Amino acid sequence: MNMNTSKKQEGFVIVVVAIALIVLVGFLALAIDIGVLYSARTSAQGVADAAALAGAYTYIDNPTAPNLSQLAQDSALQVALNNSIMGQPIAASDVTVTPDPANRRVTVDVQSTQNTYFARAFGIETASVGAQAVAEAAKYAAGSPCTKPWFIPNTVMSSSDACPACGTGEVLISGGEVTAFAQSKFGSEFRVTSNDPGNSLAPGVFYAIDLTKGGGSDYRDNIATCVNTYVRCLDSYSVLTGDKVGPTQQGVNALIGNPPDDTWVSLGQYQTPQGLSDSSKAVVVAPIWDTCGMAGFCPGGNFPSGTNANLQIIGFAVFFLEGIQGNDVMARLVNVASCSSSSETGGTVLSLPLRLVRTQ
Repeated sequence: MNMNTSKKQEGFVIVVVAIALIVLVGFLALAIDIGVLYSARTSAQGVADAAALAGAYTYIDNPTAPNLSQLAQDSALQVALNNSIMGQPIAASDVTVTPDPANRRVTVDVQSTQNTYFARAFGIETASVGAQAVAEAAKYAAGSPCTKPWFIPNTVMSSSDACPACGTGEVLISGGEVTAFAQSKFGSEFRVTSNDPGNSLAPGVFYAIDLTKGGGSDYRDNIATCVNTYVRCLDSYSVLTGDKVGPTQQGVNALIGNPPDDTWVSLGQYQTPQGLSDSSKAVVVAPIWDTCGMAGFCPGGNFPSGTNANLQIIGFAVFFLEGIQGNDVMARLVNVASCSSSSETGGTVLSLPLRLVRTQ
């Protein structure tokens, strides 16, 4: 091999290495930019999920509003605009909200244009990412992991005594369905429980339910936070006896403040320290007791004494906890979710029957 041939080979190797380096740098640039775009796509999905859930929550929080579709759209859009994707603010033009009140669903599409980094060397300066989320407020409930330790009589909103109310159909749930009577009472005030013996259901029975068998301290903590058990539809639970004056006041004040931090404005609107909001920490859930179906209770309204009374849950009441007024814990009814078979609910719908869904 002469010197000229050796120099030619060295030159060829340099050219090949240079081309290989360019290709490798190109792949590296592509990998970095794809990674950034995948992160942006994940962020966009989170925004879409949150916005869709906020929109669908309108069907729970303000179910009788005449402009329900617009409210759902506005709620979803506002949540989307309050977020960002990879640090970039979201514009209203980037979000498409499609309410479907008939099916209690909201679909949210979020688009975002992201800048590239290394791909600019190849003339690709931006790339678009998008995500879609569908959320629904399902018709039925199956249970709840966060339930307040009170039982709400099915006849609570009637002005009559329990048994006459059963006879006239003034109940929240009938035949597994939320009644028109219940819907007409959304936003109305009612007494959740009382420390006044004159308002007890029976001697020592003050509408408290024994969900955890932990006594007064658990009862207080379960008001302030959540019950550490999953409360299921159609299960039966024992009553918790005693007026529980101290635990009730302590639990309620710990949850909503004393005086309350949030106040009721109207159905679906609450005044919070941050301003007017469609959500509040004072919106809570408690199981509905099958008053009319309890053996031996009607026609005389004879509630069993002691802790042997078993209360069957037929649904859940969603209500805004206003606070303690005198001896009573007062609230306003927001919504009602009835229990149904697992085949209809998929066994996964909670007492606030709100979920993300997948559609074909």
